[in-house]
Amino acid sequence: MSTNIPVVQQFETLLQSNHVTPHSIARHLQEISYQDYGLFLSNLSKIPKDLLAEVLLELPLSLFKEAVSRLPHKKLADVISYLESDKATDFMQRLEKVAPQIKEVIYPLLHSKQQREISRLSQYHPDEAGAYMQTELLWATTDEHIADIKEKLKIFRKHKAGMPLIKLFVLDEEGHLVATVHFSDLLLFGDEKTLAEVVDTLPSRKPLSIRDHTLIKEVTKLFREFDLAMVAVVDSENRLQGCIVFDDIYDLILAEEEAQAFKMSGTKQEAEEESLFSAQKHRLKWIFINLGAIFIAASVVNFFRETIEQIVALAVLMPVIAALGGNVGNQAVTVTVRRLALGETSWQYAKEILSKEIYIGVINGIIVGLMVGTVAYFWFQIPMLGVVIGLAIIINLSIAGLLGSLLPLTFKHFDIDPAIASPLLLTTATDAIGFFVFLGLAKIMLF
Repeated sequence: MSTNIPVVQQFETLLQSNHVTPHSIARHLQEISYQDYGLFLSNLSKIPKDLLAEVLLELPLSLFKEAVSRLPHKKLADVISYLESDKATDFMQRLEKVAPQIKEVIYPLLHSKQQREISRLSQYHPDEAGAYMQTELLWATTDEHIADIKEKLKIFRKHKAGMPLIKLFVLDEEGHLVATVHFSDLLLFGDEKTLAEVVDTLPSRKPLSIRDHTLIKEVTKLFREFDLAMVAVVDSENRLQGCIVFDDIYDLILAEEEAQAFKMSGTKQEAEEESLFSAQKHRLKWIFINLGAIFIAASVVNFFRETIEQIVALAVLMPVIAALGGNVGNQAVTVTVRRLALGETSWQYAKEILSKEIYIGVINGIIVGLMVGTVAYFWFQIPMLGVVIGLAIIINLSIAGLLGSLLPLTFKHFDIDPAIASPLLLTTATDAIGFFVFLGLAKIMLF
């Protein structure tokens, strides 16, 4: 017990902090669960009700499932009421995934308005902007006065104190989006002015908005390029449906980066969070796939078995070829996959990207090849061996850079996830090609 007391004290101190966030609370809870599962469950009761649902959303799936299965149903419904509409929808979808029976009990306990919001947002595909919008926003029609807006603002702040208020959405009588106005700009006008008069003073440009069925990756690009804080979401007839704010996009970007990192390492985030068995099973699948790739490279080495038997130094230097080719290829893959994920490049720019990577591979290959060739010469006292490995490194690094950018571009062009497929094929190709070039040159030039 003594080893757990400091962790619990740290957790209690964190809850009393002025800068506490759901993410930091969830991280501490996860650390507590590693040491004492009972303490993890007991400390859930210490989290303020207005933060608890957000904290649960930050937990891995396995801990989320345990937490919601232990909490009373009435309390769960109560804490969900503090969530914005988009996060409440996420919560219910998570419940549907890990504990559908609990979701069936919780849903009727929610307020009817929140039920309608969750039902509407759940109809959108997970890749669409509508799935990420929140319906809590402040809007007014053009015939309303500034005094009316101030009263609306007071009521909104009273009931939705934690939600960001950045812009006022101005609608016509049919609910079409006419303009967006910063609240700070409203201070420049008297209470008797109408929103129509305010809008007339704005630059004659359409308000920035996106369609509810727009792909969320396009929305992410929009936020990145224009440093947006909030954007309106409209339907096909320009009727206001909700808004997407910067914190949701920021969370989405972090989630995408985490998912990409998992993919490129041959793991899966959902499997890692679900259970120990799921993580082991998924990793084993990729180990077997990699094993197959290794046998391909091994078959190339076996083809030159007699050459290696005559000059043992070749076997000593082979790992150098494999390591350098893999390193250069992974650099190119990482850069290309990232640019594809951010929408900064595509197949139409393949010529420029490939030329750049080949150039980098050749220059670095010459530099490294000269160094390794010199070391090999002094090490083994075989002059031509230094030439062989130097040439092999130049060729292998050039091919590794080419493949490292070509594979992700090709996979993306054919709608295959480049983050999953590229690293595996790259490793197989660079090892097999590197060994073939090195041992092939050795067979030609040393005998």
